[in-house]
Amino acid sequence: MLLFGHIGITLGVAWLIESKLRVKIDYRQIVIGSLLPDMIDKPVGMILLPINNGRIFGHTLLFVLILLIISLKYRKFLFLSFASFLHLIEDEIWNEPETLFWPLLGFEFPAKEHSGFHEYIKRILSEYTPSLSHVFISEVIGFIIIPAFLKIYCDNFRKLP
Repeated sequence: MLLFGHIGITLGVAWLIESKLRVKIDYRQIVIGSLLPDMIDKPVGMILLPINNGRIFGHTLLFVLILLIISLKYRKFLFLSFASFLHLIEDEIWNEPETLFWPLLGFEFPAKEHSGFHEYIKRILSEYTPSLSHVFISEVIGFIIIPAFLKIYCDNFRKLP
């Protein structure tokens, strides 16, 4: 999943939770948390470390647990950990147990099939080719949710005194 899928679907889930449970959600944290694992892992795992894997530290349960522990002390970060957890679900990270349960299953992250950052960029561009792929459908769903959310959220914001 890519930018619109992560932001849009996570916003949609948070928006639904807010409407059903009547909780006030900090959507800035939702947007940042929806991308945080990739913002950490893509540069570190694909550029800084020679393992060609964009799913490392930020895509682990340990990372989400650390964010959750921080949010227990500083309540304002709760939505950041929630959105980062949703990112793992959206990435179907359970298909990569070595990453999800790191370091319980070993300290090494598996190298990916692409050979480097340039190959990764080529793969991303191919994912935007219209098809019935999981990534493309997720991007379309996110692309629909984001403007709908912005319209309703901005309309409600204008109604405030």
